[in-house]
Amino acid sequence: MIVNAKSFAVGLTVVTLVGLTAPRHAHADLAKFEIDGRVFTKHLFQNNDNQGLLSLGNPFWPDDISGHNGIGSEFELIFRGKISQLAEGGARLASRFGERWQDWWESGAAWYDRKQNTSGDSAGMNRASYMKLRGSYIQVAPEFAHLDYVRIGASDFSMFNPWTIGKVRYIDRDNGRGYFLGGKFGDDSAGQYFVGAIAMPKLWVGPSWSTGIGDPALSNAFWSRDWAYAASVRYRIGDTTTLRLFGNVTQDLEVNTADPDAVGSRNPTCKDGLGNAIAGCALDHAVDLLTRYASLNATLDVETEPTDWLRVQALAGFSAQRIDPRLAGNGVQLNQGVFPLVYKDTSDLAATVRLTATDPFENGLSLQLEGFHIGEQWNSVFGARREADVLLTDGLIGSGGQLPTLNLANEFVDFDDEWVESCIGWQGGTGVLTLDRGDTRVKAEYTHIEYATNGQDRDVDKTYPDFLHGDGFTDTLIYDYANVSDRGRDPRSVYRRNQFRRTDLSVITVKHQLEFGNGIDVEVKGKAIRDVDYRRLAGPGALHDDYSGSIINVRFKLSTPVADGLRVGIHSQIDHWDEKNRKGTLQLGYGDDVTNRQTAGATINMSYAGVRFSYLLEYVHKTQDREREPDQLWHVWRSKVVIEGAW
Repeated sequence: MIVNAKSFAVGLTVVTLVGLTAPRHAHADLAKFEIDGRVFTKHLFQNNDNQGLLSLGNPFWPDDISGHNGIGSEFELIFRGKISQLAEGGARLASRFGERWQDWWESGAAWYDRKQNTSGDSAGMNRASYMKLRGSYIQVAPEFAHLDYVRIGASDFSMFNPWTIGKVRYIDRDNGRGYFLGGKFGDDSAGQYFVGAIAMPKLWVGPSWSTGIGDPALSNAFWSRDWAYAASVRYRIGDTTTLRLFGNVTQDLEVNTADPDAVGSRNPTCKDGLGNAIAGCALDHAVDLLTRYASLNATLDVETEPTDWLRVQALAGFSAQRIDPRLAGNGVQLNQGVFPLVYKDTSDLAATVRLTATDPFENGLSLQLEGFHIGEQWNSVFGARREADVLLTDGLIGSGGQLPTLNLANEFVDFDDEWVESCIGWQGGTGVLTLDRGDTRVKAEYTHIEYATNGQDRDVDKTYPDFLHGDGFTDTLIYDYANVSDRGRDPRSVYRRNQFRRTDLSVITVKHQLEFGNGIDVEVKGKAIRDVDYRRLAGPGALHDDYSGSIINVRFKLSTPVADGLRVGIHSQIDHWDEKNRKGTLQLGYGDDVTNRQTAGATINMSYAGVRFSYLLEYVHKTQDREREPDQLWHVWRSKVVIEGAW
């Protein structure tokens, strides 16, 4: 081919001009681009034949991840980039945790129809360590007054509180996504606000822990337009007082199957069974939606420090829900009382007041007082599910962790994780005295709890969820969801058919540092609980079902640094539960049970060259002397190793 030189020159000029004037894709400055990485490995051991990587996994759907014997690793990359002076973006890529080292070449294939499979490649995606996108976002700082940022994508919801929208458990903290605005207002930016529209998770927020999936009342669940709307406002008054307002509304929408345009419509032709036209029915290529479930939670709190040693915190809240029984199956009735909501429209109030006097007499003695009332029908359905605490008390189980929801998440945890319990219906008071003297701290608590959930002949068959197992003190160290091991009350079980209950608990904790070697930290903690429930107050059997539980536990911990970056420790705990009429029925009677549990263990925590290593070894011995059933015995050895490196 012959090309004319003049034509070539003209063409080259045109191409050059187009190249100079055409829009260009933005290219990130590598100096403004960050990548962090992390490798996490966990090894679980227990003297049984249970295989997996989590002590407690999914409580409902069977999974192949949970179990007491296994080792697995997780890898993640965290990306952050400066798009411009006013914009940034980021994301996280994390491998799915579940593949055991023994899986070797699992690729995600699932050949469940084969009764015998020797390929080593048949366990499914959970065992293939596939990478999942998490935490993606773009954030812009508009140059507008009173608007500091616009965020599109992932958030940890830290701008809200546990009563409204709580932080998700740490392993899923950046899974939630939405649209968020935030800014300041007022003199000297005394006010701060956040608003958000959050895509609701299709699991957990709603009836039957879903926004429609699997609900027997629905033939075609619709979740793509289910949103929560939230706002928070903080306002500083002077140097001593802060007001905070938090609120959220959730709305679960479903298709109106009476609409002829809907998939699976009951009226596709707009005619009834006799061939007559249905009034108001018309095909218009649009589909009407109905609200299956809606909730509202709001709190107003004030915090003030009138002196340098006194702090006062007060909170008042309102909770309400509306549920459409045509679109939400009655899980109380259909699922043996295991359901995260009261199955009816509800509304209720909550309030807490806390006073903190920090060393007012300058002698090391401090005082905290708290009064609380959480209504019997309060439910923070989108509130914090774990890793949070709304009350001062140490509580009945664990070391604090009371949340005003039926939607607790004591799941996807290991045996050393802290538990939470529902405080719906709790009303009473707590007092805590703390004495600090040199290397010693002594802390004493007394709490009295009455229950707004007390009542007679409550409808736990169709309205109020009792979570099936509501008797006996809860054993969180040896727990199973199905209650095969007789582990006691479900921490979500706040409703009973007949209840007239009150609880008193006392806690004393002593911490001291011994001046020996590199210093030895010693902690001794004792807790005594007196729990009484007269259950049925009148009628046949009313005098023979009264429950009384005396629970005592004593814990000892010792740890010391033995070298730079290396700390070792030992711990032990003794528990004794004496429970009269622990469980049973009016028809069959009740039995007196005594439980004794002893725990001992050792820990090693080391940090070397940027790598973190931790080791926990524990032995649990438990006996359960039961009057009406065979006695039970546990000899449990278990351990957990964590190795983590980040860069």
